[in-house]
Amino acid sequence: MKKQTKIILGILACMMMMAIALMYKLHWFGAGMKPQQAAISNPDRVVVRDTQEVILSPKKESPKEASEIEFPTSGNSIEDFVPGLYKIAMDAKGLLNNDELEDVVLVLQNKTDSTDLRPTLVLLKQPEGGYRLYASAWLAIGAAYINGDYQQYDSADISIDAKRNLIISTYGSGPVGNRETRYRFIDNELVFTFMETFNAGAGQQTSATYDVLNRKVTVEDINTMKEDMPATVSHGTLPQHPPYLFKELDPATVFSE
Repeated sequence: MKKQTKIILGILACMMMMAIALMYKLHWFGAGMKPQQAAISNPDRVVVRDTQEVILSPKKESPKEASEIEFPTSGNSIEDFVPGLYKIAMDAKGLLNNDELEDVVLVLQNKTDSTDLRPTLVLLKQPEGGYRLYASAWLAIGAAYINGDYQQYDSADISIDAKRNLIISTYGSGPVGNRETRYRFIDNELVFTFMETFNAGAGQQTSATYDVLNRKVTVEDINTMKEDMPATVSHGTLPQHPPYLFKELDPATVFSE
């Protein structure tokens, strides 16, 4: 009997230890329930605490947060519109609005942070002299560098053509691709009128044109895996939309959905 009692007591002890272990697991890991989450944020990061893991992820700056710099509304020279933190990276001169005064467009670059957004300023020449700031856009052209030391574009350029179009062009290899956007003053607003893109990937090249004013889109896909490189061309209609304003537009995402 004593031997049997010891065996029974031993079994009971093992069962109690297993029960304690199970309760511990239920308490800390949720035992199949959805983990509870709590987000703790500060200006530099967002920390998501999970009962099973801790995930750290950088907080993405919104354009509004990134564009807290206020530029002068008027100035005698283009240098008057450049804050001390910035330098002029690109500039273009030409006729933009409906007068015959030469306007200026500037792309600024943060002197100490090449990954910072690059504001684009449209300065309209005034009859009495000097310039008036029409608009500043933070997404018209991307940052010069991303991820610290990776140059986003091979080259970039801005110009004003004879038809009073503001043209912003970026060129890059691989998935970055090439992009040209055009803007023109219509009813006293600088609006998005046209975009052309080109991207090359493994086995395929794709070019697309977006005639925004006429709501037409054309896409050409070229199969580079075949010797004769056959092309497929498709046409579509852009949805009705109010004018896309230069100062509000992100050309990288406007037709991404």
